[in-house]
Amino acid sequence: MLNLENNYFKLIIFIILSSLGLLIVVSSLSSINSVINGYQNYVLIQNWEKNNDVHKISEIHDVLATKDFVFVPDYENHNIKKFTKDGTFVLEWGEEGTDPGQFDTPHSMAIDSQGYVYVSDMNNKRIQKFDNNGTFIIEWGIPGTGAGEFLHPHGMAIDSNDDVYVADTELADIQKFSKDGQFIRKWGSEGENQGQFGWMENIDLDSKDNLYVADLSNDRIQKFTKDGNFILQWGSRGDTDGEFENPAGIAVDSSDNVYVIDDTGRIQKFTSDGTFIASWGSDGNGDGQFSKSEGLDVDPDGYVYVADTANKRIQVFALSNSTITPNK
Repeated sequence: MLNLENNYFKLIIFIILSSLGLLIVVSSLSSINSVINGYQNYVLIQNWEKNNDVHKISEIHDVLATKDFVFVPDYENHNIKKFTKDGTFVLEWGEEGTDPGQFDTPHSMAIDSQGYVYVSDMNNKRIQKFDNNGTFIIEWGIPGTGAGEFLHPHGMAIDSNDDVYVADTELADIQKFSKDGQFIRKWGSEGENQGQFGWMENIDLDSKDNLYVADLSNDRIQKFTKDGNFILQWGSRGDTDGEFENPAGIAVDSSDNVYVIDDTGRIQKFTSDGTFIASWGSDGNGDGQFSKSEGLDVDPDGYVYVADTANKRIQVFALSNSTITPNK
């Protein structure tokens, strides 16, 4: 009788342990599937609205996040502001005007492999190049519709050869230049077909020098080779995963993931072929919310900097398993 009871007890223990083991296996599989399906959680770590009382940022349409510094083209103050990665002001350059080093509504920025920064000087219809402390180097571009001419230069990107790409939203084309402003090629026209564009805000490149265009009024992302050959597109009008309402800001990280922000106040993250990974944010003026944001960038460490346009601030985000010390 005692042996029978002992055997029964052992059987119960075995069943319990087996159940626990099954739960552990299922839990592990769920974690693996979460990674495979790309569920990720981003958290706010900095809000520069609270950090810069003296050097307040006005309306901003883009942000450039490098290894050591962050640059902001200040649209209304007609200058460029340089900050440390935690939002501490370093310097600024420029004022309203048409001379070299002056600006009329600077829109976007990009940086080359040597640390030179390029600015799309929108209403002056030109590109200006500086060292990263604001010393003027060269400029190029005049008003017009021909090669090397601009009507409404917006987004910029620079490839591994330091060639410069400029999106002109009024001409509905992409122009490509050498680092000293020599025209190379252009492509695009107004329309809804592949390789055509509506209103464009920003562009970016991946590690293979493929170009991604936030085709805002067509509610899609288009991807091209560095020579302008169409590769693919994704997106349609809507507010669910993989859909857009006026996508404006676009950025590519070091792993070639693509980040897009639109008028819904959402940031969506995709693989380089347009597969949805994650999203966060909503419309508003609270922490982690955005209003009419037009630009974002991802630094080499994977932190996401957002030009929160109508809220006139920079917000910075990281994956929730990151160890950076929050600074709100």
